[in-house]
Amino acid sequence: MSVNFSWTDYPEAYDDLSALKNFSFDTCVDLSSSSSYLIKGDNYPVLKKLSQNFSSCVDLIYIDPPYNTGNDFVYNDDFHTSGDRHSRWLSFMYRRLKLASELLKESACIFIAIDQSELYVLKLLCDQIFGEENFINDFMWLHGKGKKDKWSRTLQQHTLCYAKNKSCLKEFSEIEYSSWATKNPDNDPRGNWFSGSISFSESRSNPNHHNYYSITSPSGKVWTRQWQVSQEEMEKLISENKIYWGQSPAYDGVPRQKIFNDTETEVIPRNIIENVESTRSAQNYLDKLLGEKGLFDNPKPVDLIAHLIKICQLPSDALVMDFFAGSGTTFESVCRLNQEDGGKRRCLLVQKDENGIAEITRKRCEKVSAIYKTKIDFISAN
Repeated sequence: MSVNFSWTDYPEAYDDLSALKNFSFDTCVDLSSSSSYLIKGDNYPVLKKLSQNFSSCVDLIYIDPPYNTGNDFVYNDDFHTSGDRHSRWLSFMYRRLKLASELLKESACIFIAIDQSELYVLKLLCDQIFGEENFINDFMWLHGKGKKDKWSRTLQQHTLCYAKNKSCLKEFSEIEYSSWATKNPDNDPRGNWFSGSISFSESRSNPNHHNYYSITSPSGKVWTRQWQVSQEEMEKLISENKIYWGQSPAYDGVPRQKIFNDTETEVIPRNIIENVESTRSAQNYLDKLLGEKGLFDNPKPVDLIAHLIKICQLPSDALVMDFFAGSGTTFESVCRLNQEDGGKRRCLLVQKDENGIAEITRKRCEKVSAIYKTKIDFISAN
């Protein structure tokens, strides 16, 4: 379902397809290969050219576009016009997000970083382009001490996530390590543990589900219901004394799984992201990597983007795109993940040659590719 949301449209030069006749670069790009690419050029015509030849090729898009704060950064972040704060920015974003949607696979999704300046109009814009039913969540990054005024302190930055087709999108998942067990009710020699649910209640159980079976407690009490693990996995847990049956000798409590500290558990990701670097840390890291302070304002932390990519459970050779490449954090995130798990993810970056930003992107990508021994091709669009 789409939303009927309108604004005053501001045309761009490349709205006219004839303007693309002399804009050529895609003969150098092969998105089916193992290569990563950094394309220097205006992302609007680049996206237009890519969408002509490479529709439905991208597994994930992450972008950190201008927020329309009205501030003067290294890049333009002021789209205000007389009496209209939003229309020029919406026109700019609509063109690019519409093309981005064409590049996404049916099983893909997009993450869009934003602050409160345009958060709510961006949500309406994305509802119109991707459909309200494909909204996943707003993943909020707690990025440090926050931004304050006289009335409040804003601690989070926002990242809206939309699926291309939610019914085809794989469930998100992350690994969590437990650390909060403080008791050991049965004096288990492995130390403190807490119990976690491992079944549905009888009323919620589906007798036709493949995980519907019976288990028997040490006292002989039989429990028949739908479990959250297979019968084989359950038997392994029982043999390892990782099922808590309740107090001895009755052992008549609803069976629950014993979870020890430092246990690795697969969980549904929270939309609050806390355990990543702060804005200041990310800035200090980039300054050190590039060997010069302040070349790029407010870069995102590598582990923030790596976290978002990782929870999506993408194919090992996934193509990740960022058409507001900025300092190139997305490329470094992909390289780091590949090093961690042996993946072969690829990256497609696009950055306009604006106030020297494209050269900053290139410089970082060169350094990162040397560190991780990963190849990236540089292409200048015209």
